[in-house]
Amino acid sequence: MRILHLDPDDVDNPLSGGGPVRTLEIYRRLARRHEITVLTPTFPGSTPGLERAGIQYRRLGRKIGDHGSSHHLTFLASLPRAVRRHDYDILIEDLMPPCSATWTPWFARADRPLIASVQWFFAREYTRRLRLPFHWGEEYGIRMYRHFVVLTRSMQELIESRHRRANCRLIPNGVDDALFAPAPAAGDFMLYLGRLQIQAKGLDLLLEALAQIPAAERIPLVVAGSGHEMQAWERLLEASSMRPWVRCVGHVDAAERNRLLAGCRFLVMPSRIETFGMTIAEANAAAKPVIVWDLPPMNEVAAPASLKVPPFDTAAYAAAIRALTAASDAELENRGAAARLWARRYDWDAAALAQENFYLEVIEARRARSVPTA
Repeated sequence: MRILHLDPDDVDNPLSGGGPVRTLEIYRRLARRHEITVLTPTFPGSTPGLERAGIQYRRLGRKIGDHGSSHHLTFLASLPRAVRRHDYDILIEDLMPPCSATWTPWFARADRPLIASVQWFFAREYTRRLRLPFHWGEEYGIRMYRHFVVLTRSMQELIESRHRRANCRLIPNGVDDALFAPAPAAGDFMLYLGRLQIQAKGLDLLLEALAQIPAAERIPLVVAGSGHEMQAWERLLEASSMRPWVRCVGHVDAAERNRLLAGCRFLVMPSRIETFGMTIAEANAAAKPVIVWDLPPMNEVAAPASLKVPPFDTAAYAAAIRALTAASDAELENRGAAARLWARRYDWDAAALAQENFYLEVIEARRARSVPTA
């Protein structure tokens, strides 16, 4: 099977999220049996192409001046020609900013199947920020696609409510096996792990919650991550008076991520929006409870041993932080063991096999429809 995958991000990009991690983890397992090419945008320090774990990566587009979005915009502009140049059996597209849906269905080969992988579905956030109707891509554009890979049940229900003919396959993310190795242990700091996006990741809400905790009860917060909003985050942190309790360590690699998860007491994950919430599953695999808003998909991904509080109620979030801070080490270790058991469902080998089977089913269904009847 010749797979062509359109990914708007790359694991080597320090500003990347969970989408390209999934691309790599799925395809490094399938590359033993299939020919796989992934098209991504360029980014600072990228090369025109490389082979990674048996996968061919090709970078499209370029930066124009100091325009921060030019990598992505020129990538989108380059796709029609690049896709037509490749001969493939199946085309996979990660839905991407700013509209989730793109124009790929207009130029993809009509005789080859196209699957939309729902790694991003936040067009309404762009509509809110830029006051342009980007959300129409989610409302109407997704109807140009027939087949979908979704990461959570809540996303499957949302896609099917907007597209009655959608063929959705639910295939969750996996987690690094190394996270399951350390014995459950209660640390002495709380951890935020992820991109520094104030609105989407709820960092403003996190600081509001911390401010409601008596100083004598606060434990340090370690913030691991980077992003385009780092300067805005620093300004917000300074204005909050929480600086003495917060240590920012920047972007971390997988080894440092695992070390931080093993050493923390619990993970804070105050995101307003996610398509999965990879750090939730990673923290649970590392035997750590997570504090999330009781909203999909975060409440679906998080283990029952985690704490789920009323959406955007910072007083309730502060109370949850205080509860886990004050809990005995034995209670935290018990919660961690239960969370780790739950996280066993997030397995990359199982995800890769399920995705491969879905691709083959879609290809076979297309071939069956194209065979003339006697």
